Amino acid sequence: MFSVLEIRFVDIHGKLKAMNVPVNIHELQTAQSDPIFTEGANVDGSSVAGFTPLENSDLHLIPDADSIIELSYTEEPKIAVMCEVRQHNKVFIGDTRSRLKAIIDEKLSSRGWTLKVGPEPEFFLLKDNKPVDTGKYADIFPNAIAEGVIKRFPSHLEKAGILCKVHHHEGGAGQYEIEIKHSEALHTADSIVTYKAIVRALAAKIGYSATFMPKPFGDANGNGMHFHLSLWKGDENLFATGNPSEVSTLGQQFMAGILDHAEALTVIVAPTVNSFKRLVPGFEAPVYIAWAPLNRSTLCRVPMFQDPHTARFEYRCPDPSSNPYLALAAVIAAGIDGIDRKLELSSPVKSNIFKFTSEERDKLGIKTLPGNLFQALTCLENDRVIQEALGTHIFNHFLKLKKKEWLQYSTQVTDWDWKEYIDV
Repeated sequence: MFSVLEIRFVDIHGKLKAMNVPVNIHELQTAQSDPIFTEGANVDGSSVAGFTPLENSDLHLIPDADSIIELSYTEEPKIAVMCEVRQHNKVFIGDTRSRLKAIIDEKLSSRGWTLKVGPEPEFFLLKDNKPVDTGKYADIFPNAIAEGVIKRFPSHLEKAGILCKVHHHEGGAGQYEIEIKHSEALHTADSIVTYKAIVRALAAKIGYSATFMPKPFGDANGNGMHFHLSLWKGDENLFATGNPSEVSTLGQQFMAGILDHAEALTVIVAPTVNSFKRLVPGFEAPVYIAWAPLNRSTLCRVPMFQDPHTARFEYRCPDPSSNPYLALAAVIAAGIDGIDRKLELSSPVKSNIFKFTSEERDKLGIKTLPGNLFQALTCLENDRVIQEALGTHIFNHFLKLKKKEWLQYSTQVTDWDWKEYIDV
């Protein structure tokens, strides 16, 4: 029996918020019969980033019955559900989850297609803000000292409807990854926000903290959240050709759309000042706009697969600080634009781009991703396709908040300033 229903939504940054409602629900399967699923609950939109001004702040949350999950890590059994945010009995234009649903309907469902996404969110486990171990990629106990802790996480994730593929130690000290099995885009976005909440909660219960910050330590790999992408029509993978490490013409066009809009996409999928400290050479994070089979130094790559059913390509720029609803809405818009314009991929770059000179990159026409948040915002302002994917309300609020973030960052005086310039 469940006595509390957590009705959830996210702000413009993708941060999970919730209202807790007392309920009397005996089993998960019949939860949607409770009156809360038709009555919903009110919320103050002026207290939520990117929502509404004080003078017009009343919003309403209507639970989406298809998203009910069980939270098994709480002290007593609890269920949660994502909500549609409404204003004046209409879908609220600042609700990023509803925006993704609208893009799916417009760009994919109208063609009979679905986008399946397999995300790879990485995180650091910390004790007193320091990594819990000194392990490296794929290390096991005792170098990966938290291995015994991490192996308990997937069972809680799976009870919340998040199916896991594999978990392992990542390249940084204290860094771990639990890969999520691919699923339809909206479910994937719901899974990402739930995944982050569960991992943080489980870490806190054992005296650790988990951070999804893109670059918590300057001398270590950052936290990415690569997207493995494939288009489907029913049970048919439209990216499949039958050849490992190759995707169909449709898949190539979708990838070409992402590469064509890569500069503007960056600030949506890697949206913080800190994100751009991850996107630097030397730590396996993508910097250059290129693609290839297998090559992890490119922005997009086609991983090796033996079964055509699993044909896909990997977009390596996203990180876990992004709002997954906005990130996937923008990815869909860019990819479909590539299909509609029948864009062709440039030649694959099969060598390690990090070892190229600037002259070699220029000769091959390889562009660089924006180097900081301000540059990325400028790229977004010049890309109509990505702007339209966000919608006017979300675009304007996102731009305003991110410009404020950049101003706060660029005008602060840090210890580095004192050490570098005290004697000038």
